[in-house]
Amino acid sequence: MLFATRPSCIKRLLIIEDDPLVAFDYEHTLKQSGYTIVSTVDTGEAAVAVMATEAVDAIVLDLGLAGHMTGREVARLARDRGVAVLLVTGQCPKDAADIALACLNKPHPPAALVGALRAIETMICQNKLPRKVNGLQTYWRPEAA
Repeated sequence: MLFATRPSCIKRLLIIEDDPLVAFDYEHTLKQSGYTIVSTVDTGEAAVAVMATEAVDAIVLDLGLAGHMTGREVARLARDRGVAVLLVTGQCPKDAADIALACLNKPHPPAALVGALRAIETMICQNKLPRKVNGLQTYWRPEAA
């Protein structure tokens, strides 16, 4: 296990990644860190189908996907359903704050992926700024007290 602490309010993840080796690595890393992987898919269409039938706390989303649906469309749909969005991509887009809670640049070590999800948990579960994670940009908007 990479971290001794277990996930708090984010437990069930959907991984959306079109590179099978990267997807496998994410799945292994996140399972070892205590997360439940609801599904791992490579298209936006498959992601939407999973979110329609399964409870998902957060998605780990690469913007470049197979299929016709874009990563941005998936991110907006997830956000509108109250699902936390972590973008994991080669370069964080300028509009990332509009579609995600955080963006992690590729490539990154496995610990950075776990750290990025922990940062999102800190933001939405504890309503406070997370600690710094190398390669992670966060877009935290604290809820009104």
